[in-house]
Amino acid sequence: MIRVNRPAALVKRETPTLILSLMSTPVTEPTASRIISVAAALFREKGFTATSTRELSDRLGIQNSSLYHHIRSKDDLLYAISMESVKHMVETLETVVAESDYASASAAERLRRVITAHLTAAIADRDMHATMLSEMRALPPERRAEVIAARANYEQLVRAIIAEAQESGELEADPPARYLTLALLNLLNWTIFWYDPQGELQVSELAEILSNVYLRGVLASD
Repeated sequence: MIRVNRPAALVKRETPTLILSLMSTPVTEPTASRIISVAAALFREKGFTATSTRELSDRLGIQNSSLYHHIRSKDDLLYAISMESVKHMVETLETVVAESDYASASAAERLRRVITAHLTAAIADRDMHATMLSEMRALPPERRAEVIAARANYEQLVRAIIAEAQESGELEADPPARYLTLALLNLLNWTIFWYDPQGELQVSELAEILSNVYLRGVLASD
């Protein structure tokens, strides 16, 4: 059965914890990661409410009754998908911040790295990230609050980077870091709904475009 440990309150730079495990099953049974991947694709395609456990079982190639050896409910899956998406975003960002040359980079370069990391993680986990953004509202209130707290933790990490750049004078002090952070995350998060991985832009090229839009704007220079 897929089990999710509910994280304690997220404070400072703690990464939200998600533990996925399976009961002892034959190797022919679907793994936890595959169940989550397939469920995320279905939820993104059809919506959480419109997706039945029978459809999920069919896509996994197992009997519907067998599915309940792995999950207790669809809510468990949506919660696991949402938390795993945010967890990966936090881990990706913290990897960037831990790079040896990050601290010595300019504010613009640090933000370009943050933007690239966010897009790379969101597009790699496109089904999970889209499901988290658009279907989280279907979770029971307690679990929805936990996902919101995990997202707020990630937002705080990004806001700290922006605030530090403002304090150093490398970014304008107005508008406040809170609004610059919300604007950036809005720009990045919803890109996954129109970006085509098979299209003309590579993720690195997309990151460069959005970095320039965010850091430079689109008005022509005098």
